[in-house]
Amino acid sequence: MNIINFSGGRTSAYMTKRLIDEGLTDYIVMFANTGKEMPQTLEFINECSLRWKIDITWIEYRYGNKFEVVNYETASRDGRPFTELIDYKKGFLPNRMNRYCTDQLKIQTCKRYLKNLNLKHWTIYNGIRYDEPQRWSKMKNSLPDYIDLEMPLVRWKITKNDIKIFWENQLFDLNLNNLFGNCDCCFLKGKGKILKIAKQKPELLSWWIEKENNLLNKGIKNGTFINNMSLIKLLEISKSQGNLFENDPSFECFCNID
Repeated sequence: MNIINFSGGRTSAYMTKRLIDEGLTDYIVMFANTGKEMPQTLEFINECSLRWKIDITWIEYRYGNKFEVVNYETASRDGRPFTELIDYKKGFLPNRMNRYCTDQLKIQTCKRYLKNLNLKHWTIYNGIRYDEPQRWSKMKNSLPDYIDLEMPLVRWKITKNDIKIFWENQLFDLNLNNLFGNCDCCFLKGKGKILKIAKQKPELLSWWIEKENNLLNKGIKNGTFINNMSLIKLLEISKSQGNLFENDPSFECFCNID
């Protein structure tokens, strides 16, 4: 069985359409929703499905190492999968050194769904581009024996500019810029980016601040998403200071929009 990993960004959408147009058979297109995606991401995935007539399987993590199949209308928009993972299973927050959210909410949840279909072996198609060698060079070593990995964009030598040109020629697009990404306030964004988000859409920080406060009030170590910097502090800084943390780096993740 061929599994197309649809992350919700422009690159994975391009990969999905091209694979199907070029005749890939026996496939499932999968999107794992964390509940913290921007609304535009969910709209984009649904529009790809409708315009291109592609069936996309939407799944979400549930507490107890379970999953639930949802759809555009029923998908969580309040962070439910992420909340259940933090509050009931982990008890501490993910961070740049321990990115368990990607592993549990996306990778492991997809595995559980596929194993529930009684699949013993499958090939996953991942939308890493040719101009991301730092990502694709280490991917194959991280998978178990029952999963084969295909990176068609690397084989096709597709770059970010190719993706840009493709979407410039489509009748629709993902209505997000690089500041927000698919996951609204992902901690892999640099502090400078989160500061800009706090200035433009401070309400997006509310869920993340609530999670930090819940743990910090209990005196739990690892009570912030970003080491030595609470998001409530970043929100306060955003109200009084300009381009602080401008050079703080961001990191690649499955929630990137490109």
